[in-house]
Amino acid sequence: MLIAVRARRVIPLAGEGPSRDPRDLFSPPRVLDDHVVVIRGIFLDGTGQAVVAGGTCAAPDSADAPYDPVGAARVLSGLRGGIIEAVEPMDAFRRRTGVPLADLGEVTLMPGVVNCHAHLELSHLAGRTVLGGGFVPWVKSLLPLAGAETPPDVRAAALAEAARQLVACHTAHVGDITAVAPAAVRRAMQAASIGCSHFAEVFGYRFTTRDGEPAAPADTAALWPRAMAELASDLAVDDFPPSGPTISPGPAPAPGAPFPIHPDAALAGHALYSTHPVALAAARRWCERNHRVFSMHLAEHPDEVEFLTTGRGALADLLAVRVLPPGFAAPGMRPVPYAAELGLLDEGTLAVHCVQLDAADIRLLAESGAHVCLCPRSNAAINVGTAPARALAEAGAPLCLGTDSLASNHDLDLWNEARALRDLPAGHDLPPAALLRLLTVDGAAALGRGDIGAIVPGRRARLALLPQDFSQALGITP
Repeated sequence: MLIAVRARRVIPLAGEGPSRDPRDLFSPPRVLDDHVVVIRGIFLDGTGQAVVAGGTCAAPDSADAPYDPVGAARVLSGLRGGIIEAVEPMDAFRRRTGVPLADLGEVTLMPGVVNCHAHLELSHLAGRTVLGGGFVPWVKSLLPLAGAETPPDVRAAALAEAARQLVACHTAHVGDITAVAPAAVRRAMQAASIGCSHFAEVFGYRFTTRDGEPAAPADTAALWPRAMAELASDLAVDDFPPSGPTISPGPAPAPGAPFPIHPDAALAGHALYSTHPVALAAARRWCERNHRVFSMHLAEHPDEVEFLTTGRGALADLLAVRVLPPGFAAPGMRPVPYAAELGLLDEGTLAVHCVQLDAADIRLLAESGAHVCLCPRSNAAINVGTAPARALAEAGAPLCLGTDSLASNHDLDLWNEARALRDLPAGHDLPPAALLRLLTVDGAAALGRGDIGAIVPGRRARLALLPQDFSQALGITP
């Protein structure tokens, strides 16, 4: 069925992104006045019942409905799996017949936001880690908690709360790092109608075969994280795209994979200091061959820089206990040039954090075309520094945003990440117009998602409301 939503203003971001030129990134977005988004799909009311013409989503035939962000948010949360059919002026929509209309009133409609980096399986650790003392104290507090057995009901409750937070800020899609509970995360995201890209991390320097024998890090079968197998075994009909089969015995293994691969799953590297360089390069090549985004943490904290350049420091002491092989020698390079030397940086890479950068690092990242995911509140909470967001944007590095985990952040509201960047001192901040693109079209590009990020026909109807403080800052509130 067709349904429609009307808003006083619509920011479609049609034909945009990813933004490489700061003039485009910082420019005011195009705003459509008094427009309707027509959607092919189903609208569910608060009880989960489908609404038909003349039902509860019908609204007065008026362009002067009062400002009701709560009611508008409720309408948007009812959309499930719809595809945008048309974006048209209200006057043109009046000529349609039999299409129910939800009039959102004096709000600004925009694409749903894209959270490019989260660790949702850590949601049950909210408020339990040591913050403010730097990376090593934080990870020392995290490891025993993350390694402890978590009852399924505890994890499920935490993931349900995480999903609620993501829904509240109208998250269309999330890029999630996974290791131990990908199926639980996927089920929580599916229940909330949130898209999810799963990044299964390759970690460590020692790799073994399925028989437990030592394996070289370039041995593809030895690389595969358990999370990838769990996702493959959890495949369901709903995981196939609309154009795919209605029933299937399961997808064929992707090239180089020892088992079928979930269509929304990819290999990822943890970090330069925690994963064998040959393993990182092998995982990156697999992602390239299979048209998947390759994600990794990069230049996140001062300990990382010290370890990679000198082989010493608190991080070196921590890694020596549980990760590094005997005789390990540091590469003697800063993180970004080392990643470039390993062939890890190009348009298919999502480099997360990128806090500890000098001018040469910024130039190299921008030239590589790698997408940079900024997580400012997590960086501030752990106390690892502030990413040079403005310098990265002005150099032409494509940027996006992520919340990281509830073990290092206060919530999963991506608008709060945008506010953190907006409110930095002049010279480090990003203007609201740029942040709008980071939240939507640029985030979609960073995750390789051509089906979201803009309000245009053919894309998924993942819609959001522009918060009033951003509307005022953009100068589009009457």
